[in-house]
Amino acid sequence: MASRLLTSVIGRCRTASGLISSRGRGVREILQSTRHVGTTTAAASGSHGVPLARTVLGGTATVAIAFTSWVAYSQPTTCEDGQDAEKREPTLLQKCAAEALGTGIIVGPGCAVICAIKYCNAPIGLFGIAAGFGVAVTLAVYATRDVSGAHLNPAVTCALAVNNPNACPSSLVLPYVAAQFFGATVASAVNYAFYGQAIRAFESAQNIVRGTAASFASFDSAFGIVPNKTFARLPRVLGAEIALTSALVYMIFTITDGRKTVPDAAAPAVVGATVTSLIAGFAPISGVGMNPARDLAPRIVTALAGWGAAAFPAGWWIYSVGPVVGGVLGGLAYTMLN
Repeated sequence: MASRLLTSVIGRCRTASGLISSRGRGVREILQSTRHVGTTTAAASGSHGVPLARTVLGGTATVAIAFTSWVAYSQPTTCEDGQDAEKREPTLLQKCAAEALGTGIIVGPGCAVICAIKYCNAPIGLFGIAAGFGVAVTLAVYATRDVSGAHLNPAVTCALAVNNPNACPSSLVLPYVAAQFFGATVASAVNYAFYGQAIRAFESAQNIVRGTAASFASFDSAFGIVPNKTFARLPRVLGAEIALTSALVYMIFTITDGRKTVPDAAAPAVVGATVTSLIAGFAPISGVGMNPARDLAPRIVTALAGWGAAAFPAGWWIYSVGPVVGGVLGGLAYTMLN
């Protein structure tokens, strides 16, 4: 009777060995991983285990453990905290959806704060604008970093593609940038839908005729950004956008570098704080776009909403070109210094 039982167990273990091998795992690895049998899935870890046949002949207890390990492995793989031990890589569509969502989270609430001040006289002030964008960036990064890496900015995507292609292969650049612009456009359209009546009231009170050359005053900063020539001429504005985006990307590289001391869980909040400080300090000079999607997408919405060519006044391109150049330079500076 015992001989039959032993023969049956050996047969089952041989079957288990074949199944395990077909799934890319050896019997020796299963034997090495029996520490967590019954609570966690065995993880393949060694190459010095005892051959199965010898183990079986040496003791039926070890055989039973090996068989139980195979049964546990055949179930869904879980960790002690109930999470999937091996997360599947998100698809390109999922990554692009995350980029669109995250960029929309930044542009929607961030620009909405300016809309509230400009069109509804909300008593918020410059720091309120800076904090609004900073919080929006923080939430957007937390919401998307585990799916797409939370670029949420064409300047960041280009900086990573040039300076860290392992983190951002060139094949991701166009899909990511397209997704970012899509998300920003949808968010801007939603803002316009909410504030459309307030914008018309503002234009009426200021005697602004939408579509005329001077009508950019009714969308400035709430949608696209217009350089303030009172404080800085166009070359200085371009230099500011390059420098500010360079500083932002340098900080992003620093904050997300695993070798540094910033805790991973705190990284989105630190990035948001960086955005807040830059906007609070330099918004009167250049408007602090630092993100081509944040400027160009809302600008296109205003062009379609009746401003037409007035949505593209002199220097409009600064907020698309400057951040990309600055982002690449910021990433290069970090790479050279670290």
